[in-house]
Amino acid sequence: MATPTPSQTVGPFFPPGLVWKDGGTVLFPGRGERIKLTGRVLDGAGAPVDGALLETWQVDADGKVPGKGDEARAYGYGRVFTSADGGYLIETVMPGAYAAPDGERYAPQLSLLLFARGLLKPVRTRVFLAELDAIKDDPLARAVGDADRLRTLVATRDPDDPRTYRWDIRLQGAAETVFIGLLASDAGDPSPGPSSGSVIGLLASDAGDPSPGPSSGSPTEL
Repeated sequence: MATPTPSQTVGPFFPPGLVWKDGGTVLFPGRGERIKLTGRVLDGAGAPVDGALLETWQVDADGKVPGKGDEARAYGYGRVFTSADGGYLIETVMPGAYAAPDGERYAPQLSLLLFARGLLKPVRTRVFLAELDAIKDDPLARAVGDADRLRTLVATRDPDDPRTYRWDIRLQGAAETVFIGLLASDAGDPSPGPSSGSVIGLLASDAGDPSPGPSSGSPTEL
């Protein structure tokens, strides 16, 4: 009888060149309130996901898209890996509210792309840096609809340090984070992602997010 080969977790495997020096410190040319966003990435069983890659993008404190930055780093972008306990830390400027080209208003938020072991493709989501009542008119908040699901996208301010926000990302299971999928007609990618169903579909033109990123999940139109 043939002996089965041992199982092996699917990548991705990140080359050293993806590591940015001080990638967790998001750069901006102007001033603004500096804040920290911290938390953990957890799998469906609640176990930490170490070595995951998080990329963030945001507008500046005035709600404007930042310039291209210097030769080494783009303004408004962050890139960090999770530690052995699944933890991450991003130091940035508190983003302002902003308007999309169609006039829709967006609450203060960070866009995020997550790469992790076992994911053939990254997943896309956002984190709000405002109270639940303050984001109810945001297009993404309206698309989510359910308050319990929406809470998975809201960072909690540390009562002992008002400049620190905590937000955990849960890939599956109870309190799974809501992920965003671009419609196949715009993203060119109808394949399902790792989410167990918490996927909100956005047309690329409605996403209000100029940063690039692939689709995940089986999205439906807003």
